[in-house]
Amino acid sequence: MSPAERARTRQPRRRRPKTSARSARRKPPAPKLSGRRNILVLGQSEVSKRVTRSIRELGVQCRRVDTPDVALGAIDETTKALVVVPPIPNLSVSTFAQGLERGPSAIPIFVVMEGPLPTRTVRKLYGDGVEAVFEWPVDRQPFKRTVFRVSAPVVGSWGRTKSAGDVALEETARSHLSSDAVPFGAHLGVEACRRFVILKGSLDALWKLELARQIVAEIPGVEDVLAEGVEITGQARGDRATAKAIREVLRHADTVEGSTLAISVRSGEVTVTGSVRDKREASRALELVRHVRGVRRVHDYLVVSARGKKQDKALANHIRKVLRTRYPDLRVDVAVFGNVAVLSGRVPRAGVRDKVKELVDGQAGVERVVDKLSVSGRARR
Repeated sequence: MSPAERARTRQPRRRRPKTSARSARRKPPAPKLSGRRNILVLGQSEVSKRVTRSIRELGVQCRRVDTPDVALGAIDETTKALVVVPPIPNLSVSTFAQGLERGPSAIPIFVVMEGPLPTRTVRKLYGDGVEAVFEWPVDRQPFKRTVFRVSAPVVGSWGRTKSAGDVALEETARSHLSSDAVPFGAHLGVEACRRFVILKGSLDALWKLELARQIVAEIPGVEDVLAEGVEITGQARGDRATAKAIREVLRHADTVEGSTLAISVRSGEVTVTGSVRDKREASRALELVRHVRGVRRVHDYLVVSARGKKQDKALANHIRKVLRTRYPDLRVDVAVFGNVAVLSGRVPRAGVRDKVKELVDGQAGVERVVDKLSVSGRARR
């Protein structure tokens, strides 16, 4: 065959499709959140990617965005929290938190930063409305517990295969709740998910729910207990009669000044407002309200009157002294920023953690407690 004939019979050359630089750098679409509870992570660093993976390990829907504008556009009624992971170019976390807190879609803001964290920075973040500041990776476990609490379904329906540890925790919790000393376990359902226990069902009194939660929290291996899905039924009682009974109980309480408190009841949900002398009086008043028949839930809007501000260092030393006296074997670290007490360290059980928080919350000068305690089989020594 001559060269001319070969040229005529040559097949046409296949050309590769053209790809622009823009299409080559195109990012995969963000995961759809499908109307379920979700967490937004704002950050561009490698730490933000690790934080996102940690959240997804819990089975919680999570989306990571790079810019504040995208984060603000992605917030809706299903968004339960925003996690900010600095550094972010052209963004002041304090200014962003203040603007979001004043906005129509106010959600809790958590800040995750690589440590060690400067005291001045942490104090400013708490003062600007940030819910909690976590040092990564030291506070990884308490961060995951916090995210689980704000994003867990009320009733608890994860649709996942239970591990052997989950089954063991469920059976242990059921046996404790069904013992002779606590004869109301049959009315409560139990679901475990990665060391977290969710209670569901119904009880006839709010104090029984508090007792059930304490019992489950004392079980070794339980990281936290969620009881928001338990319905308080009780005997039918009008809101007016419930409010009258609450006022009568507070009027005859020796440790509570009922004249400074206002009570309102709507569909069994009680709102308590007013001023109290200290945290101990506030705790006692709320405890009395929970024991009144007909109360389904209590909303606390009590304000502790100012007794003069104490210096952070003096208040932190006082809290450490109280904890050493009550729990000499625990090594709990305390940091105070204004009126916010931040607890970190390890405790053996979730029930011990709750008691430590309650003890610190009852100290004069403490308005809010941030829980960064880790639950493990052994306390740190």
